[in-house]
Amino acid sequence: MITLYDKYGGFDTFSMVVGNFYQKILDSEELSPYFEKVNMERLMSHQTQFIATALGGPDKYESVDLKIVHAPYKITVPHFNQVVELLEESLDEASIEQEDIRSIITLIAGLMDKIAVNE
Repeated sequence: MITLYDKYGGFDTFSMVVGNFYQKILDSEELSPYFEKVNMERLMSHQTQFIATALGGPDKYESVDLKIVHAPYKITVPHFNQVVELLEESLDEASIEQEDIRSIITLIAGLMDKIAVNE
């Protein structure tokens, strides 16, 4: 069975998606403050590895406790949802099929309780 990772060209494709995704975040007045003190190169590498692993690529992702890592940022549910929308846009712009985008977004949306805080 072919994985989503292989179907769309592997690491290079998803590295491009992640780069586009984070540019959208940094362009957002509401979301960019979350990333002011973040090493973006490191974050983008980590995120690309996470997505690659989640989509069936090689497992080079170093697992972290998402709740602990994101707690200091106090990410709101609306901001989490905006991030998901920007990821969806980035996937669409990379010509990922809608059915596959829905699968990826479902995976990411399932992480909301580990990333966002209810305030």
